[in-house]
Amino acid sequence: MARRKGSNLSVAQLERLLATAKKNALVTTLSQKKTSLQAEINSVDKELQSLQGPSAPAPRRRKKSRHRGKRPKNTQPLAAVVAGILGDASKGLGLDDLVAKVRASGYKTKAKSFTNVVYQCVYNAKAIYRDKKNGTYRMKPVEKKS
Repeated sequence: MARRKGSNLSVAQLERLLATAKKNALVTTLSQKKTSLQAEINSVDKELQSLQGPSAPAPRRRKKSRHRGKRPKNTQPLAAVVAGILGDASKGLGLDDLVAKVRASGYKTKAKSFTNVVYQCVYNAKAIYRDKKNGTYRMKPVEKKS
């Protein structure tokens, strides 16, 4: 604080000036302390990030499921329907014919590729084989135990 010549200030005014000067000094020191602490926090953050590696990617959003409504109920499973149809066909059936007969039998489905579903059923069935010569699917002959 600068000295004034012939200061005509009262004691109360001098005390207020002194309090203001102390407050300004305190604000200056606190802002300097804040700046140094912020720099220290930033360096700690950088060190943590280098130890942890890159931050985890944002979680993937789930695709909205496209429900096609209620699942159709059938009286028999697909495997039983296919086995029944192939049991009646002595010469066997191609995949497209088999799919047509399954649909004609009243089997309900909402599959996009019902041909693929029927193929998987036939492929995984132990009682059905593919006749490579004719390209048809047939029931395996039942072995009689004697």
